[in-house]
Amino acid sequence: MNSSRTVFNYSLIPTLKVNPYWLLGFIEGEGSFGFKNLSPYFQIGQHTKSLKVLQGIALYLQSLPLGFTFSINSAPLVVSNTLHSNKTVSVISITNIDALYDYLMFLLLDMPFQTRKGIDFYFWSIALHLHKLGYFYLKEGFNLVSEIAKYINNGRYTTNLNKVSPPSIIIIIKVLELTLPVALTPEMRHVNLAQAFARLVKERKIWVYDNGVLLNSQPFTTYGDAMGAIGYSRTSIAARRTIDTGKKIGGRYTIYSAPQPTELF
Repeated sequence: MNSSRTVFNYSLIPTLKVNPYWLLGFIEGEGSFGFKNLSPYFQIGQHTKSLKVLQGIALYLQSLPLGFTFSINSAPLVVSNTLHSNKTVSVISITNIDALYDYLMFLLLDMPFQTRKGIDFYFWSIALHLHKLGYFYLKEGFNLVSEIAKYINNGRYTTNLNKVSPPSIIIIIKVLELTLPVALTPEMRHVNLAQAFARLVKERKIWVYDNGVLLNSQPFTTYGDAMGAIGYSRTSIAARRTIDTGKKIGGRYTIYSAPQPTELF
């Protein structure tokens, strides 16, 4: 059985029938609501021996009806399947903001989570909402998403020596009460909203530090210039996602919107 078994006859396995409650149980045990460069993602990983299970879940997710009916031009829900670097774990994931918000989030908001995975999901959903409607592109929204990303998952475990406190409901409400300079319309996909916010910035200053040492005496004026200067693709979003968070790109570079005092490092 299990780890010592080497022969697998998948033809003997009944067709997997996924329903919302079965999926919820699987997510509570194996799912992850996470962030990469402050952008929300959802994923489920399983040993490659259980690939049939992941394929069944992916098919179910791709059949979900539109939950956020305000959107009339939502991106289709695409589930990607990748092999982990250790070659023994397969991962299915959803990274598109529209797909996460318009389909998956509204399904799970109606579900009765039974574990602390629900706490991760609810805070993750707030961050996803800030992305979808554009609050993330305001300084206050950016900072709130950053705090949520630090808090959920390992950030709140009792075994974490640097346990992080959750953002207060007062701060969340204050951010949601801000006036957005660009309003989401039914026809607008998230990429269009992000582009509209980007066009509002007339002058950008980006300061890059290499392990605490200022890389250039003058600030860069575009994220592309900053990423190119440190050897990354100019189209990389890493600088935009990590600016003012203190997170290191490639384990050495930090990005800020203003010069930083040396004592910070």
